[in-house]
Amino acid sequence: MLSSFLVLSLHPFVSTHESCSWRQQRYPCHRLWHLNVKTFANGKWINSVLQDVLYVPDLYGNLLSISHLAWCSAEVQFLGEACQVYDQCKSLILEGGLRNNLYVMNMQVTDYITANVAILSPQLTDANQPLEHTLTTRLTTLSAPLELWHRRLGHLNFNTIICMVDKGLITGMTVSNREAPSSPCKPCLEGKQTCEVICKVTITRAEHVLGHVHTDVCSPLPIHSHHGYRYFITFIDDFSHFASMSPLRKKSEVGNLLKAFIAWAECKTG
Repeated sequence: MLSSFLVLSLHPFVSTHESCSWRQQRYPCHRLWHLNVKTFANGKWINSVLQDVLYVPDLYGNLLSISHLAWCSAEVQFLGEACQVYDQCKSLILEGGLRNNLYVMNMQVTDYITANVAILSPQLTDANQPLEHTLTTRLTTLSAPLELWHRRLGHLNFNTIICMVDKGLITGMTVSNREAPSSPCKPCLEGKQTCEVICKVTITRAEHVLGHVHTDVCSPLPIHSHHGYRYFITFIDDFSHFASMSPLRKKSEVGNLLKAFIAWAECKTG
């Protein structure tokens, strides 16, 4: 995240290709018109807008022009190692301090879009030829709770996300709240299920007997019956709600018992 701006005197001028001058050198620049930022003053962050912002790819830092601030009717005061900027209403909007003979201002970019932009020549034919005009913006840092990063990263494991941040495996990402949610993640539970959820309530009913039969097989019982039965199967008719139960010795007997139940029900109902 862009955390500081250096206060220097920057003199822009416009020619065929827009550029700016600093320390008797000219640098190509691109106009961004305005930029939403947060400035630090009086112990709190204030939402502000910088007008006529220039993006200079060849500069490693962010420069704040004193002359341009004065041209915009802002007031800049230097008191020892402190620097203060006041708006047209004489309200303090920005503070900074002296560091290595430069005044560093506390400012954060709020909504600058991160992008990598390449300008290619239409005559470029060799794919291995290095690009002469490539513009790369500085990456911003995004902070979010651990639960939000979990959802954004495709429900990645919580410990893996923290490990990625602590070891610096990913840039532009910080975790504001590292506490895992107390309740389980519903999409994660559904993704780990081996079968679909069985609905307990239905809004449709069969229109005749044997139109829809619900059946289930009980798992092996810990104790066998006197006749050697280890399982039992249930049949519930959706139309009449008639229920039937039959014992089984093996699961392979389910098919024969289902045929027998259908034949018995058809005989009873005509």
